[in-house]
Amino acid sequence: MRVSESLTLANLTGPGIGPQTWPLPQLDSVGVRVGGHSRVTIRNGKTVGFSTGIYFVDTTNSTIENVTTQRNRFGFYIHTSHNNAVKGSDVEFNIYGLHLQNSDDNLLQGNLLARQTYNSPGGYGLYMYASARNRVLENTIDSNINWGMWFSEAKDNVVFHNNVIGNNPQVSDNETSNVWYDAQTKEGNYWSDYKGKDADGDQVGDTPYPILGPGTMVDPYPFVEKDGWTKKRRATIDHYEPAAPHAPRAVTIVALAGGAVKSMHPDANRASDLLARDSRNVTQIALGTDERTVYSYTDRFVVAQDIVTGNATAKQALTVDGIVAANRDGHSLMVVGSTGVEQIDLETGQNEYFDYHGQPEALAPSYKHNHVFVATARGIDLLYLNLGGRTPYTIPVDGIPVAMAMAGSGTRIYVAVGGQKIIDVVDTEQYAVVDHIAVDVAATSLAISPREDVLYVGSAGGVEAITIRTKTRIAAAAFLGSVVDLAVSPNGDQLYVALAGLSHAIAVADAPGLRVANLIELEADPSRILVASY
Repeated sequence: MRVSESLTLANLTGPGIGPQTWPLPQLDSVGVRVGGHSRVTIRNGKTVGFSTGIYFVDTTNSTIENVTTQRNRFGFYIHTSHNNAVKGSDVEFNIYGLHLQNSDDNLLQGNLLARQTYNSPGGYGLYMYASARNRVLENTIDSNINWGMWFSEAKDNVVFHNNVIGNNPQVSDNETSNVWYDAQTKEGNYWSDYKGKDADGDQVGDTPYPILGPGTMVDPYPFVEKDGWTKKRRATIDHYEPAAPHAPRAVTIVALAGGAVKSMHPDANRASDLLARDSRNVTQIALGTDERTVYSYTDRFVVAQDIVTGNATAKQALTVDGIVAANRDGHSLMVVGSTGVEQIDLETGQNEYFDYHGQPEALAPSYKHNHVFVATARGIDLLYLNLGGRTPYTIPVDGIPVAMAMAGSGTRIYVAVGGQKIIDVVDTEQYAVVDHIAVDVAATSLAISPREDVLYVGSAGGVEAITIRTKTRIAAAAFLGSVVDLAVSPNGDQLYVALAGLSHAIAVADAPGLRVANLIELEADPSRILVASY
């Protein structure tokens, strides 16, 4: 192993970003590659137009300092490398900005991670996968087209004194061990979309900033101005208290049964028709991102109905027959079928058609722009509507997927494999199965708790509740009838079970214990259930 080397970097221009190789690193052209070395310093200069600007692999105790890297597929890729530092560098206009993969105990300080572009997957300022105990300090993470920071399986990292501005969304974290502030000074980060106030004038907001992902993680000491830690003149006045439990949200169960859309409260005896008109011959229903708008697909028309006000609005006719889902942009609806994909802008009424010839079994819209995961017999297609409906990659799974459910944070998809007693766990950015959960049944339906800690598995004979971290079964319930669909209350306290065959009903069970509290009778077999909340 070579040690104690220093490289002053010239301005290096490469041959271009190269083809997409994700989830593997792209190494067709690399500006600077450091592999198996220790105590190497790379400083000054620029790398432009490479597949990877600077690539560290199996590297320790080394530094990247004052380097500009632009218009690469990866700006910096830190791979199985530990105890390194990336400082004072400008990482802009790449597909990926600063990427850590299986890399621990690194320092990321004083960098500009801005304006990464979108060529999905990509568009991130900082991406951290399976990396622990890293420190992220004094960086500006600005206007990246997707996430400012995405942490997946990244644990015990500390993040503070960063400016996080205008990313979409700002952050996602599927762990509960990362710390988003400095515990000693009680100082966090500046978030441009922070809505709180600083009534006492200490530069720190009086209410926490929520971190997207399970576990209700927060930055408890968010700054109210950019670079607020440089302007702060006195100690933080500590207002932080763990959030009190939210008042339970009101819930309406919506079921598609016998071509009609039914609505019911969890304590009802029978269901009633939801739609005053167009309530028959419905083949698909979907829930909007506002969690209160129900979309019904009937005779190639979509009807949108607000579950609270009852107002229904018919949309124009569609050309595609398939599975319906709401895009996470909040104003678009898509229909994916074997003859193509049609997306409707629900604000303008404009339709857009995309070429697609898969056989969809289920959909999971992504947080990314116009990107949806489609379960088919060959695996899970990555369908990019922004690229004209192109499907550049299919995630292989361990058999034919019969059901899938995406975690609320968007970082995981759980896939039931037909005829097998196994659930595949797919990382939505690694585009790979990263774990398996063994179950006692051949699953036909899945649902995930709001805190992403319990997986509910439906089968022909009943339901199991399984803790995701320990993969242990904590409860089970048997039913008279086949379980065809599951849904969880946003309060996390109830599971709703659609039963067909010997029983036409919705069972209401407590969660996660699965004790049945109510059985709501239906006139026909249900095929789909949703939970609207407000």
